[in-house]
Amino acid sequence: MSVAETSATTTNVLLGRWVSPPARRAGTLSGNVAWIYGRAQSSSSSAMVVRAHIYVTVGDTDAVRGVLLNSYTGGTAFPLTAAGGGTAGISLPSSVDLQGGDRIVCEFGYQAQNASATTETGTLHYGGTGATDLVTGNTAVTTNPGWVEFSGADALFSTPTSEIVDKFTTGIGSRFVYYSGTFWNAAWKRVAVPATSSYPGLMATDTGYEITGSAHFAEIVKMPTGGINTTFSAMVLGPTDNGTYMSIRYTVSTGLLSFINAVGYFDATPTTLAYSPTAHRWFRFRETAGTFYWETSPDAATWTVHRSITTPQWLKFGTLRTSFQGYADAGSTATVGEVDNINSTPTTVVKVWDGAAWVPKPLKVWNGSSWVTRAPKSWSETAWF
Repeated sequence: MSVAETSATTTNVLLGRWVSPPARRAGTLSGNVAWIYGRAQSSSSSAMVVRAHIYVTVGDTDAVRGVLLNSYTGGTAFPLTAAGGGTAGISLPSSVDLQGGDRIVCEFGYQAQNASATTETGTLHYGGTGATDLVTGNTAVTTNPGWVEFSGADALFSTPTSEIVDKFTTGIGSRFVYYSGTFWNAAWKRVAVPATSSYPGLMATDTGYEITGSAHFAEIVKMPTGGINTTFSAMVLGPTDNGTYMSIRYTVSTGLLSFINAVGYFDATPTTLAYSPTAHRWFRFRETAGTFYWETSPDAATWTVHRSITTPQWLKFGTLRTSFQGYADAGSTATVGEVDNINSTPTTVVKVWDGAAWVPKPLKVWNGSSWVTRAPKSWSETAWF
């Protein structure tokens, strides 16, 4: 987007307006805002600096709920060659109490501080679809996407992944749908995911989840067997079907678990280890303080980190979907994979006081030869359940 100005006095010019998805819940938006986008000016005499105005609208109306950043003016001139530029973080001088359905509006432009009537042009680049976010000084402004990030917007415009809870007690709940041969195992009360060439799976019905400051875990009760080059992507987290996602994947033919950060459906250097159905019964994704973790646990109480990276920019927004998938190049699985207790601590875990806090620990009983994990039961008039 390029707009020219010819005024001999300081002039403000709007280059573009961006509107957020609707807020999912009420809350107070405050904290910091940061942004990077591609920008340029036509000559060094243009003296153009960023101009930004950010506010919240009442639902889909033009009514203003409140202003977050009022007519901010930057101090660094746009470059002659288009490159990424912005701010690492500006404290919002005002907070706004949002209601569900409200939207954030970000208006970006330039202030021309030259004193010439000569035509001067400012440019803002947007719409890049590359896998790498634009950074300050980067000239890949037509491919790497620009971005705006609010530090205090977590869980207001998306649902934390930790809230995706399903024990599959009576089937699958409203948060999931299964497809291509996946089914609910009524006997064991969990979801069975075959591994076939039809790409069966269990998929979240919503694409508005966010893992920033949250976690997402599940019990992988059983892995599939059979098939040719069979894989079972026991947990996948990504924005849309664009080949960018995080995954914990089991490959039947090798017996390996892979902890994957895929771009273009591929990760050249995944972390791998030999799969143990006991040690790796639970899988978890977790994000905290700018770091993303792949973890496993034998009991959902003690977790081991197998891989961690700086949280990618795409993972910080509420556009994620979670799924559990199976696949086989040919043939079908003799035994399906089974998934249970999504973000739900099992009944085999109790909490004990460690001197400073209540911490989850597995409940174990003596079976005559060893201590084994067992679910507690209660008496109800005529039977234990």
